[in-house]
Amino acid sequence: MILGVLLAAAFSLAAAPAVQLARDGTAHHSVTTAAQASPRVQAAAKTLAEMLGKISGAKFQTTTGDGQRGLAVGRAGDFPGVNLPLKSDPKDPTLREDYVLRSHANGIWLVGNTDFAVEHAVWDFLHRLGYRQFFPGPHWEIIPTQRELSLAVDVTEHPSYYARRIWYGFGPWDYAAAPYADWCAKNRATSGIALNSGHAYDGILNRNHVEFHAHAEYLGLQNGERRTSKFCISNPGLRRLVVADALAQFAKNPDADSVSLDPSDGGGWCECAPCQAMGSVTDRALTLANEAAAAVTAKYGDKFIGMYAYSQHSPPPNIAAHPRVVISIATAFITGGFSVDQLIDGWQQRAKVLGIREYYSVNTWDRDLPGAARGGRIQYLKTSIPHFHERGARFLSAESSDNWGPNGLGYYLAARLLWDVREAGDADALVADFLDRSFGPVRQPMAEFYKLLTAEKRPPLSDDLVGRLYRRLDEARRGTTDAAIHARLADLTLYTRYVELWLDYSTASGPPRQAAFEALIRHAYRMRTTMMIHAKALYRDLAARDKSVAIPKPAVWNIAEGKNPWKSSEAFARSELDDFIRDGIARRKLLDFAAVAFSDNLQPVTKLKLPDTPVGSMGIYSRGTRTYFTWVEQAPAVLKFTATGGLVYGNRGPAKLDLFPIAEPEGKVVAHAEVAPDKAERAVELRTTFTGLHRLEISDSAAGTQLVWPAGQPMTLQSSADAPAALHGRWSLWFYVPKGTPIIGGFAAGPGALVNPAGKKVREFDAKPGYFSVPVEMGQDGKLWQFANTAGQRQLLTVPPYLARSPQELLLPREVIEAEGRAGR
Repeated sequence: MILGVLLAAAFSLAAAPAVQLARDGTAHHSVTTAAQASPRVQAAAKTLAEMLGKISGAKFQTTTGDGQRGLAVGRAGDFPGVNLPLKSDPKDPTLREDYVLRSHANGIWLVGNTDFAVEHAVWDFLHRLGYRQFFPGPHWEIIPTQRELSLAVDVTEHPSYYARRIWYGFGPWDYAAAPYADWCAKNRATSGIALNSGHAYDGILNRNHVEFHAHAEYLGLQNGERRTSKFCISNPGLRRLVVADALAQFAKNPDADSVSLDPSDGGGWCECAPCQAMGSVTDRALTLANEAAAAVTAKYGDKFIGMYAYSQHSPPPNIAAHPRVVISIATAFITGGFSVDQLIDGWQQRAKVLGIREYYSVNTWDRDLPGAARGGRIQYLKTSIPHFHERGARFLSAESSDNWGPNGLGYYLAARLLWDVREAGDADALVADFLDRSFGPVRQPMAEFYKLLTAEKRPPLSDDLVGRLYRRLDEARRGTTDAAIHARLADLTLYTRYVELWLDYSTASGPPRQAAFEALIRHAYRMRTTMMIHAKALYRDLAARDKSVAIPKPAVWNIAEGKNPWKSSEAFARSELDDFIRDGIARRKLLDFAAVAFSDNLQPVTKLKLPDTPVGSMGIYSRGTRTYFTWVEQAPAVLKFTATGGLVYGNRGPAKLDLFPIAEPEGKVVAHAEVAPDKAERAVELRTTFTGLHRLEISDSAAGTQLVWPAGQPMTLQSSADAPAALHGRWSLWFYVPKGTPIIGGFAAGPGALVNPAGKKVREFDAKPGYFSVPVEMGQDGKLWQFANTAGQRQLLTVPPYLARSPQELLLPREVIEAEGRAGR
């Protein structure tokens, strides 16, 4: 059954009559507007008439009238003779997007409180008739063909969230701006109240640079100098300047709903005694926002001040927020050890209005890979969006990316749920509707394709994953001749080719890595208009973070095509797509086991009560960059090591040790040490004021560094398909096999043995690289196994990919430890 019909039935009153819109090429009603209708309303009516014509094959006329007959499109005041259950108050901005769809004996009313609401009404009406714009661009627009068209409807719509922003972190490239705006409009992914909450202090500095130049005391004091972008908020003159700036912004833009007073990013808060006396960083930032809100409310009334609960100003305050200050709680970069729910609890006691600052996709984190971002995880979306709303959030702003390949289905669902959180209960039906309408007769292989993209746990990046994606596409392409479906499959084929190229790039080194990087960027640019990946973000950012590759100056991202040797907009031929799929299937062999994803939310294994084992070895040294995970039970703490640098090269500079607490909101280093490359042992102490999980990164330009630590200190290496550990010399390390694990599957390159808990060698590896699978015999699960006397690389794909010298030094994913506890270990 068509989802639109199901939704219409679910939300319509039994008394609403079905209205025949068209039959056999003849329109039964015209589209009517009031004579005084605004240009936007007239444009919406014209769009409705045109789209109904495309759906039904009939010609729908646009006329003027009093709204008593036909498809009446307009604002509530346009049809004074029509009485509709539409609450309206110009002083209440939360009602701006409300609209009514109601069928009656002589037609249907599509009436909203504002032009904006009328546009929502039109697209909602068309949605109920089967129209979809799943992703931006013509390939993902679904215009059904229905010669007989009718609808019974009676709904009054009001959004669950007043701002529903799904926006691109790096911004759209030139080709993407219009399709993105079109998608937002058609899916109501817009804002009835435009809430500005972004980092604002730098803008205030720029707008008032003369005043700040004259009053250095307005800047925060750091190390005896006033140069930080944070303010000295205890200074009354500074507060008057900021209040005046907020008032000036509204004077310049009187239609604006809000201005932001969120602090600039990063640290640098004022250290002067009067600021310290004001209280916490949050109290200071909120004090400034409150003063601005009071002045703005006194002069302009119904305006808002936006601010994040983020980084050092994420902890709840000790003072109340002004009623017109909207606090948007960040779901990442939280300090103080709070969970998101704890922040909501704390801020609810001090603030009247809350929002959520989400991170659906950050290109530098996920690189548009399958399952790597929240925005693609359907379970997360259908859980978090209603949950935040239930906790009082009414605004949501989600940093996202122009990556509709991995995240498009999630973005579409998010837009639906942000408008009406009740649709979370229909998430499975919404997914089914997407598959049915997008892929029709080949929806089954594409359902399997999308399961790989939208799984709650990120699938390991591997030949197996790429091979499965190609095989599902091949099956779908063979199962239909529909040109529209093939256009969508072509987009997804190019996305899969991107994932394949990323896999090649991420696993290469030396000159092959540069070649693989160039192939990746060339492909990303050439496929950019599909909007399956965020080509702009990738092109701009990747080489800046991976110093092993480079973009030649003539090929940098902002050199135009024609002058840029890496840029080509040549369309992909059908034969190229055929080659990608055929060659991909041939090259990317499937595993004989299913890879299992595990989180990196690690903790000690104390609860598992594992028996002692002989202490293993991490090999002779690390080269390049190595990352350990360690744990601090009580803070402040000092982590003590002995380090030796320059074991291979003595002319590549010192080895650098950086300690990153996972709880540090901005990912900053809290301790740094350097070890001279002279092969001399040196004591190293790294101090932290954070408890819990830490990441210790050692980098030495491949000079060779040995690190020694006290036995029993948690020190764990990750070695998975997307984060393989590089160990040198012979090494012996333990890993954990959870209860119920049938097969240990992974990848091996180099000799060594796999030893079970009974001490039996169950697999001898040779130097040839390849995947392996070893059955877990009865009674050998829920225990430690060992890679013994091993050389080269091991990746674990079906068990937690974490290696340590002993159980005392091993950290495992929290979900594994909790599951073992439930299993009655």
